[in-house]
Amino acid sequence: MQFYKNLKRARVRMGKSQIEVAKAVGISNAALSNYETGYREPDLDTLCSLANYYGLTLDELVAVKSEGKETVLDMASIAKCKHVAFNGNVYSLKESQKKVLLRELGTLFERFEKSRINMETVENHRHNHINRGGLLGANLATSRIKK
Repeated sequence: MQFYKNLKRARVRMGKSQIEVAKAVGISNAALSNYETGYREPDLDTLCSLANYYGLTLDELVAVKSEGKETVLDMASIAKCKHVAFNGNVYSLKESQKKVLLRELGTLFERFEKSRINMETVENHRHNHINRGGLLGANLATSRIKK
């Protein structure tokens, strides 16, 4: 993927407008727009400022080898950070809040895993009925014809 796409995706992921980002980083809205469309590229200082603002490393921001690969973020490591962002808002977490967040994420993913296993069981159960020699389907078809 090209740099300008990474730059725009980072902004959209944070839920920020170009104006908000440009103001926070200290550049013009037009400059950011040019960077995000690939018309121009930022100097190293601006690039570092953008990476810091988005909470990314320079490698993550300018990576071109990420085509076909989806970025996987470990939410546990994110929840251990002092500053986290959610829906465009940045939060400073105390140690006690980090522990609560990690516990809640654990509970959420346990529920997710249980529901995923239950759905697989339901899907497998459905397929077993379908593959029993077609008797159920044949009976339904003949009952409709008689009516």
